[in-house]
Amino acid sequence: MLYISVSESSLDTGSFLPSYSMSQSEAVPKSDFLDDREWQSLLREIHRGQVIPVVGPALVTVEDNSGESVPLNQFLAPMLAAELNVGELHPSATIHDVARQFLFSGGKRRELYICLADIVEKMNVPIPSELIELARISDFPLLISSTCDPLLVKAVEAARPGFVPERGVIRFHYKGNPGKPGSTPLSGNPESPCDLPATFRGPLVYHILGDYQTQPDFAVWEEDYMEFICGLIENRDTLKNLFQNISSRHLLLLGAPSEDWIVRFFLRAAYGERLSERGQEDYLADRSDTLGEPMIFFLNKLVRSTRIIDGSPGEFVRQLAARWARAYQAVDTPETFIDRQSDHPTRGSVFISYSHRDLASTARVAHALASAGVPVWLDKQRLQLGDNYETRLEYVVKSEASFFLSLISRHTEDDPNRYVHKERAWAAQKHVDGYVYYIPLVIDDVDSVKLEPACFAKIHRERLSDTLLPKFVQRMCSLMEQYRDSGYPRG
Repeated sequence: MLYISVSESSLDTGSFLPSYSMSQSEAVPKSDFLDDREWQSLLREIHRGQVIPVVGPALVTVEDNSGESVPLNQFLAPMLAAELNVGELHPSATIHDVARQFLFSGGKRRELYICLADIVEKMNVPIPSELIELARISDFPLLISSTCDPLLVKAVEAARPGFVPERGVIRFHYKGNPGKPGSTPLSGNPESPCDLPATFRGPLVYHILGDYQTQPDFAVWEEDYMEFICGLIENRDTLKNLFQNISSRHLLLLGAPSEDWIVRFFLRAAYGERLSERGQEDYLADRSDTLGEPMIFFLNKLVRSTRIIDGSPGEFVRQLAARWARAYQAVDTPETFIDRQSDHPTRGSVFISYSHRDLASTARVAHALASAGVPVWLDKQRLQLGDNYETRLEYVVKSEASFFLSLISRHTEDDPNRYVHKERAWAAQKHVDGYVYYIPLVIDDVDSVKLEPACFAKIHRERLSDTLLPKFVQRMCSLMEQYRDSGYPRG
């Protein structure tokens, strides 16, 4: 199902279709957007990983000089007009209007993109709270942006521990955009630098219409949108992972990307089939008075696979995030987080060796890594150890773990007979000088470390702190990426 959330100033109301009248009974109630059954259905699909949010201009808002919340593309319009020497603007004009006026007066396209990219790169605006709320919904491994700014990326960085933009952002350009940051490393395929990886745990942000960093241009006015959408169609074979994800999941459009015809064309390109024949139901959340009656009639009455949610996309996201948190965001204690981890390790997971007396610190580290997409595994069955289980555990350490994370504390250092030292002895047998496998992390104020295997004595130990944890998670993400690409990285 396609969910579309709509808002002021997101779309022109003009269209090549004739006008239709809608009765009041056909509008979606604004009080709560969806009824309880519909909310439950949407939240269930989100939790199953079957919904992809698409952020449109109406959700990317900032406060203007009067304190009123306005779309970023409207907030930046006077700045762009001043730089391009464009004449007087309508108070609600957007950067799209400035672009049209500039190009109509004979301005050069290249100057438009360079000027706007410079403004966006230098702008200093708060991250919209609605974007942070959206990013906190961890059941969204993939988020699609249809705007040229970096605010969704910044929101994910703020809300998801361990997210690294250099590795978690993909920017599409219809000319291939080879070598741009965030493209080739993720896809792992130089012939398809803008595709999604075949498998991923997220979070990923995909700029489907380019952004201010794509060269030589990005989507600002109608011709840009047409070129990017045609580029998506022409590159379906090389973007097979992207289109597989889009076509097999529900889309949740939070503010329409652009005008009526562009939205329809975009949806047709994304699905690769007639909209009226699409099996999945999708949503568009935006204000009906900005979508225009022709689009509403087309989507609600003719296509019927797209549900229009009438109201502010920002308010819709706030309700969505609050309802999702109540339904699915467990308030983890250290015990519950570790208890929810699988009893069976996944090959390539980071093996975490810890003392059960350090449960709180262990859960903190493990949760941060897991939230950043680093697979972890912790042994929870030491009280049930037998010969068979111990043999299996030794095999995991020596043959299945990607890395061995040794959490060092007062508790691991006060007793040489603790089971962690047996695990660390197994890790020592696998250790090869010059390669990264054993990773020590001191998690409390223990003064000296004497019980770790002697072969690890020269390996630098870091000490856990609030400022270190994000950097440590980033390092583990980088090591995991190298491990997946080419095996164990060199130290």
